[in-house]
Amino acid sequence: MTTILDYNSLNYAAYQPKGYPVKHKRKVPFKPNVGLNPKYREIIKEIRECDSTLEGFILSADTYSELLNEAYSSNVHWSVKLEGNNLSLDEVKRLTTLFTKGDIKDEKRSGPAQEILNHLYSFFVRDLFRLPWNIGTVLKAHSMLMEGTGISESPGAFRERDAAVSDANGFEFFIACPPKHIKDEIRSLVGWLETSPYDELITSVLFFHEFESIHPFDDGNGRTGRTLFQILLQELGLKNCKLCRFEQEMLRSSEIYYNLLAYTDDSGDYEPLIMYTAESLLRAYKDAVVSFREKDHLKEMDENSRTIAKNAKSVKSFSVQDAAKWVPGLGEQTIRNRANELVTMGILEKEGKTKAMRYSFKDPFKEMKVRTKKAASTQTTFQNAAK
Repeated sequence: MTTILDYNSLNYAAYQPKGYPVKHKRKVPFKPNVGLNPKYREIIKEIRECDSTLEGFILSADTYSELLNEAYSSNVHWSVKLEGNNLSLDEVKRLTTLFTKGDIKDEKRSGPAQEILNHLYSFFVRDLFRLPWNIGTVLKAHSMLMEGTGISESPGAFRERDAAVSDANGFEFFIACPPKHIKDEIRSLVGWLETSPYDELITSVLFFHEFESIHPFDDGNGRTGRTLFQILLQELGLKNCKLCRFEQEMLRSSEIYYNLLAYTDDSGDYEPLIMYTAESLLRAYKDAVVSFREKDHLKEMDENSRTIAKNAKSVKSFSVQDAAKWVPGLGEQTIRNRANELVTMGILEKEGKTKAMRYSFKDPFKEMKVRTKKAASTQTTFQNAAK
């Protein structure tokens, strides 16, 4: 893959609002107008190439689990650190590993630790966040992230008082949407998702910015917005962005991040924020590709094993007879030997005996997904509660 752009193609530090406080502008219906830097098409093309490249790697289940845990823990750490969570990255990694292994106990936890676990849980309850979204989707996300953390007095409820973002000295940076308009503006925003004329990244950035501008909750708006942003990217097609340590790229300079949000509100110019987000995401994707390529098992396999492994990734399970269609001319015993070698490598797992034997691509999070799906099934009514 050839890099076709220079990072930081714009001087992002130069984009600042004309003055403070910046005030939210009402947008009902939400119909943003976007002008784009010509380099954007090159960036989104390379992002999509990276996403496809990540899909093609074949890793052992243990290695995949390790790399995904690193991405999850990094993203959670950077997102909550920005809002004052004082747990170190090492501690977040420890909690992430325990969580994905199912080793988290039900004992009383501190607010910061519970916040980490809530974010991790949100990564696995994908059924609650399938498009189309509605007001209930937004409320559920906030409730899920804030419950038990002590951060929000009303998890899953829109604020009922005016809100301004201020520094420690009381200086006001931003005045949010009046509470009487929050529900209408959120409804307009999630409705727009169904008809957005823009691509997956631009749509996600526009949604994220407007969500932050509305500032619908008393607390937890940044964390909720960034979580919804990453879920939306996956829902709209960049399904492997979860493998990227995106938040550290996006939030490395909190000053630029906040100034771009304020500048966009003040000017109505989305281009710098879109470009900044796109370049941050591309850096994260390229780093992920390097990490996964180093661990890729395809380079050490023969052609027949490669074919079996690649096809196994796209089906729920398969028999030796099924695999014979993928590698015609290869005997069933040879296919069985190849499949068993992939089992030994931690890439496949098998179930049953002799002719009833079936193989499947090994998912290290299979049990976690089952547990979270069962838990989420009791919460689906929330999603429809506030249409």
